[in-house]
Amino acid sequence: MMKILIVEDDPFIAMDLEDTFTAEGYDVLGPAAAVKQGLAIIEETAPAIAILDYNLGQGTSIPIAKALDKAEIPFLFLSGQIERVVIDKNFPPRRVVAKPFIPSHLIRAVRALHR
Repeated sequence: MMKILIVEDDPFIAMDLEDTFTAEGYDVLGPAAAVKQGLAIIEETAPAIAILDYNLGQGTSIPIAKALDKAEIPFLFLSGQIERVVIDKNFPPRRVVAKPFIPSHLIRAVRALHR
């Protein structure tokens, strides 16, 4: 089973993502709702791939993105504020899927990352 890290601070979206990817045969790590939790998961059990909500409460998931990038783990951002992700000067551009999302489109985007 491929391990996928889900970082999402909205519990309803997190549950939906977990159900969606479990049904697709992924082993879901998390969902993590905060940077510290996401970093701990990466350190403990390296995922094969990750989905990151860009905005996490008072901050962003950029520290997690940097850790994934350093470990060469592919990921994408999932955000309702795409323009903030695209112009973030702290990190090079990555694939961004807009919220609200269509599950089948998100699944395709994730699968494209690990081909």
